[in-house]
Amino acid sequence: MPRYTGQILRIIGLLIEMFGLAAFAMSPRGGAGDDRGWLGLTTDQIWLIVIFGFIVWLTGTITIHTTTPGGWLAGRRRQGRDEL
Repeated sequence: MPRYTGQILRIIGLLIEMFGLAAFAMSPRGGAGDDRGWLGLTTDQIWLIVIFGFIVWLTGTITIHTTTPGGWLAGRRRQGRDEL
């Protein structure tokens, strides 16, 4: 796995989330029964985009912390059975 994969996934996830939140912010409120917003996306589609971006960001974060020497799993590997 390339060295910067986790960081790239985090940045891409944040960009996807920002796109979804911008689409939500620019969508019209209330109105004439047309629930289509910015770029023709419905509110449900916009929230799916935001959730997908969060999942990509979370995957990148987990990738970083499980592959680096000082990550989440490093402390658990060093502790012995009798250590606190």
